[in-house]
Amino acid sequence: MAYRVVADHIRTLSIAIADGASPGNEGREYVLRRILRRAVRYGSEVLKAPEGFFSRLVRIVVEAMGDVFPELKQHEARIGDIIAAEEASFGKTLVKGIEKFKKAAQDVQGRILSGQDAFILWDTYGFPLDLTQLMAEERGLIVDVDGFNNAMDEAREKSRSARNKQAGGAIVMDADATSALHKKGVSTTDDSFKFVWFQPHESVIKAIYNGSEFMENATAGDDVGIVLESTSFYAEQGGQIFDTGYLDGSFGSFQVCNVQIFGGFVLHIGSLSGVSGKFSVGDKVTCKVDYDRRRLIAPNHTCTHMLNFALREVLGNHVDQKGSIVLPEKLRFDFSHDPNRDGAINADHLRKIEAIVNEQIKSELDVYSKEVTLAEAKRINGLRAVFGEVYPDPVRVVAVGKKVEDLLADPENKEWSSISSELCGGTHITNTREAKAFALLSEEGIAKGVRRITAVTTESALKAMELGGLLLKEVDDASNMEVRLLEKKVASLKTTVDSASIPAAQKADIRAKIAQLQNQLKKAQKKIAEQNMQRAVTTATELAEVAAKEGKTFCVTRIDVGLD
Repeated sequence: MAYRVVADHIRTLSIAIADGASPGNEGREYVLRRILRRAVRYGSEVLKAPEGFFSRLVRIVVEAMGDVFPELKQHEARIGDIIAAEEASFGKTLVKGIEKFKKAAQDVQGRILSGQDAFILWDTYGFPLDLTQLMAEERGLIVDVDGFNNAMDEAREKSRSARNKQAGGAIVMDADATSALHKKGVSTTDDSFKFVWFQPHESVIKAIYNGSEFMENATAGDDVGIVLESTSFYAEQGGQIFDTGYLDGSFGSFQVCNVQIFGGFVLHIGSLSGVSGKFSVGDKVTCKVDYDRRRLIAPNHTCTHMLNFALREVLGNHVDQKGSIVLPEKLRFDFSHDPNRDGAINADHLRKIEAIVNEQIKSELDVYSKEVTLAEAKRINGLRAVFGEVYPDPVRVVAVGKKVEDLLADPENKEWSSISSELCGGTHITNTREAKAFALLSEEGIAKGVRRITAVTTESALKAMELGGLLLKEVDDASNMEVRLLEKKVASLKTTVDSASIPAAQKADIRAKIAQLQNQLKKAQKKIAEQNMQRAVTTATELAEVAAKEGKTFCVTRIDVGLD
């Protein structure tokens, strides 16, 4: 049985890897890893095979099956390398894992191997659950699968908590915490300085919080949240990601990795850099925001506003913002649109939406903002707000291409519906030219009646457009290729285009051209097949006549008709 298992598994793995799969941690890749580890265990423990035996069988598979599966010959070296690397990785823990299993099996009371032992074999020694079950079965034992799943869930929870704590996500101020600050006489944070760029800001530590209690001081290595009297850091809200940076003081440098706002108190979450040092309530600090990172976020946020405007212009007034996220590397925008009711969104729509945003960038429009009363803001014609969002009073109005004062002076002017104006507390660029370019990468449905657009700006947008142009040229050049080369080229182009980060409208155009190439290819292949058939009939008839005249009863010949 062990020989058959090893033979079957090396065939399976060789052909799967030749087809482009590879052992890994997820989905089909994990199936291959499990198959490989079962085979290695059988070979080493049952057949007493030497280390590295499994990858050496690739050559035998290629010799036996390479004529039927030419891909095996083509990728022999890669198949061998991948299997050898996986085998070596598992080989490091295999012997110790088997020893651990044997000890656990000896300690079993009854017939059930504990789920905790099975989890340790998986977590520490890389034994997939089905391998442990197989080994247990050989000894007449059963694995406690529920116990294994419980241990797995606990480990995931611990890992999640550790990740959250690392990012400062575990430190949250609830209503009791903010109430305690009020009782101590601590005022809410003045964060108006977040709109002032490229300047250090002086402030004072008013509170230190570790997630469960307030502290008078903290030392290096402690993950804590600091409340300041005032701050220049932007706390995550309204879809815009938080700022990062440092709080410098006589104690050293506190690295801020997350900034959140709770009941008006801005919490700067992070830890003191270095191995020693101590900071206390009352210490003076200098806020140093990472403005290079914010400079990547701001154009994405302003372009979210322009995208919101463009969507309404192209799709209609039914479009409402349903959510957004503004990150340094991209922007994402969710909006209301039901294809069944409002019509499907096609490549032409996307092209127009992208063009409107890029037109505003090229027009180098100034971006204005001003704090006004909520009542005044609501009177402005065309002003956009997020449905269901609770806004403070006063609110901040951000307008692209027109001063907020002009909007307020004549709030019902119909002209205002043709510019982007929104209620927003985020940080923005000062002129649309700073965004450089806008590339709409994808549009998809995420829920009934809700669509999502993902886009990039600045250098990322320029790169996406450049790549799109290169791929378009490649497709155009391919139309002049001869048939035998074109088939491979079309397959390669399809794969490349599918995974490429290029504007969605451009991607649709390229896919349409690839479809034309495929039609061209089919016609050419059909024509060649007809020519081959005629050639075969003609040649066979001529040779048969010659053979018959010579009194022969049959003739054999080779006709060059490719793979027909």
